[in-house]
Amino acid sequence: MPQQDILIEIQDSAAVVSINRHERRNALSADALEHMDAAFARLETDDSVRSIVLTGAGGSAFCAGADLEQGFDATEETVRAIVTRGQAVFQRIEHFPKPVIAAVTGYAFGGGFELMLACDISIVEENVSLGQPEVIRGLIPGWGGTQKIPRIVGKQRALEIMLLGARFRAPQALAMGLVNQVVPRGQGLAAALDLAKKLAKNPAAPMALIKDAVLRGAALPLDQALLIEADNFAAAFKLSDWNKS
Repeated sequence: MPQQDILIEIQDSAAVVSINRHERRNALSADALEHMDAAFARLETDDSVRSIVLTGAGGSAFCAGADLEQGFDATEETVRAIVTRGQAVFQRIEHFPKPVIAAVTGYAFGGGFELMLACDISIVEENVSLGQPEVIRGLIPGWGGTQKIPRIVGKQRALEIMLLGARFRAPQALAMGLVNQVVPRGQGLAAALDLAKKLAKNPAAPMALIKDAVLRGAALPLDQALLIEADNFAAAFKLSDWNKS
């Protein structure tokens, strides 16, 4: 029986989704991308799951990005197709209605770093190296890095990160606002599960509406974004105990 490249384990109300390709540094093949997409589609409709913890199996790597040596035909047309497919899968994760926590217990480079950025909250172990090294191999980030990193750290810092392709440690990423928490080595998954338990105490609907307002409003002028907030506030009120009382 072939090894499953995406694993799902339910722990209380959290689903731990693990990239299980540690022999390939948890790099994502074309098949693994499809299996990840299917996993999130399944978990979206499971009401018993209140949040997702996304991690990499094996401990040494969260995700090394796209597996360019396995599962891809190296033509311009097929490479563009896998880039756009990866972007779509990562957008599904970013717009997932439930909180998604990245438990980064090993290095995250290239598409793996972009996968971390697609999550709502990132918890990273202190020894972990991160970065967008594509330029060193004659490539550029393709799964959201050129667009998301400037929105987080600003244009000049983002260009420095991507033009140099240098690695940096978790504390540096925390200082730049690229991750939420840095924890001691070996505690990343436990910290993510602890956070998932805290999130589970909140009702699901307003958390989904908060995510929706933030994501849809981010690219809009403030006056238009505030209309989304007003609509979502009204939707939350309709479902809340405030309305019932």
